[in-house]
Amino acid sequence: MSIRTPELIEDYVLEIISRAQVIKGRCENLLSKDFASEAPKNLAKTLINICSYLENATKSIYKSIDWKNVNKIESSLALLQATDSIVRDLGSHIRYVDGAQTQKLPWSFISPIEKYLKEFLPDIEIMFRPKWEYNYTIITTNLYDYYSNALSRYKIYASEKSLTDVLSPLKKSFYIVSFPTIERKNILLHCLLGHEIGHLEAKEYFTSQRNQELLQSIRNKVATIINNKRIEDGFPNVPPLFIPQLAQQIRQAETERATKIWQKGIEEILSDIIGSFLFGPAVLFSTLEIALQDLNGLDKLPDEDNNYYPPWRMRLRNIFEVIKDSKLFPLQEDKFKSKKVVSSVTKRFNLIENIIREESDKKVIESNDIVKFAYEEIDKDIIKAKEIYASKLESFSVKPSDFYKHLPHLIERVDYGLPPNAYEKSINEREPATVVEIINAAWFHKLSWEDCLFDEDGNFSKEICKKRDRMNRLTLKALEYSDIEREYINWYFKKTGQLPKYEVNE
Repeated sequence: MSIRTPELIEDYVLEIISRAQVIKGRCENLLSKDFASEAPKNLAKTLINICSYLENATKSIYKSIDWKNVNKIESSLALLQATDSIVRDLGSHIRYVDGAQTQKLPWSFISPIEKYLKEFLPDIEIMFRPKWEYNYTIITTNLYDYYSNALSRYKIYASEKSLTDVLSPLKKSFYIVSFPTIERKNILLHCLLGHEIGHLEAKEYFTSQRNQELLQSIRNKVATIINNKRIEDGFPNVPPLFIPQLAQQIRQAETERATKIWQKGIEEILSDIIGSFLFGPAVLFSTLEIALQDLNGLDKLPDEDNNYYPPWRMRLRNIFEVIKDSKLFPLQEDKFKSKKVVSSVTKRFNLIENIIREESDKKVIESNDIVKFAYEEIDKDIIKAKEIYASKLESFSVKPSDFYKHLPHLIERVDYGLPPNAYEKSINEREPATVVEIINAAWFHKLSWEDCLFDEDGNFSKEICKKRDRMNRLTLKALEYSDIEREYINWYFKKTGQLPKYEVNE
């Protein structure tokens, strides 16, 4: 008996509509929850709109079925199945909204970081959410485009509402950035979100012209490598007649591999560079901590097993060069009251310099012909790209004059158990700190006491975890207070045309 009967298809329609209604109900419930920004609510409203749109489309598809025409029944069922697939996929997107609730986020961090990144990418909306998998990631698919493409085929079935109206809650560019849920309060690592945002900017480097140039170069080099090898030696059981065909298959496979290596390598390194421009030395210290977690070490060959990621030592080297070129190091010792801060931070900076001075990563790269020439292309691209982004991000780059103006004062505030939210030379000379200043101040503070992990007898200090938690809490409070103060200053200026004055109540 055929499954394409009116009774079965009618039941199927009911299930599709019911699933869509469940999604709407879940999203409507989530709209009553508390969020640190409008982005999660905008996504929830969009999901509700899409499900209503697909409900109407599903009803229209069913009503349009010509039960006397087998081909029409087949095509209508196929469209219903495609619709059901979209609905089920939308159901998985609820987790993005659910995870973005204030209680699950470092909520005091969200608003300041969103505002900072919007200065960098003003036309993009970003939604932050935690994930159980330990990784900082960005979904580089623009959700607006994804939804628009998925719904475009239903215009004739749900014509009462345009796609523009359905997707109106979202900005034309909407992306989701994730961080490890267990690092929710570890503010020091969250500067790595700059790397994830860097992926959006790095995408612009992959122009069709550059891709074509690369593909042609790769094809030529792969052909040379393969032609210089005796294919038949590696495949003794293959008849000579089939050797040319086998060589062509190998050339094609190696061309694809080299292309993936180049694209992943340039994408990750460029994102590191962009993140370094945005957040300064904190990115260097954070990246080293993440690199230490990798069981493969700092010099893993980029291959399919590690998704073609470039070696950590190479990534650290490129970040280090950005920080060094910014002339933030050596530290200006006369700006700091604490010599321990200077010596500890300098020690970590020198340690990283020693790590990248070794070139074992380059030797690993050179050990494989395909990887070697892919990275020869990457090296050329990086030189060009650094110049491009150094110019493009000039206004965001951390400069010594700005960096040392407030940083020592902010570090002292953390030392005294105060949130590093503002520079206060006096009550009349006060400036709220920036996101970049606050995170770097916390890093410098942490590096200055890391040697206290164990006492003289080698016992782990029970207070060190409390000290770490206290530092993170102070930093998160600082981000919140600074953001509130900046909002107040902007509001007051718009209202009065003057900056607010601070007074002391005696």
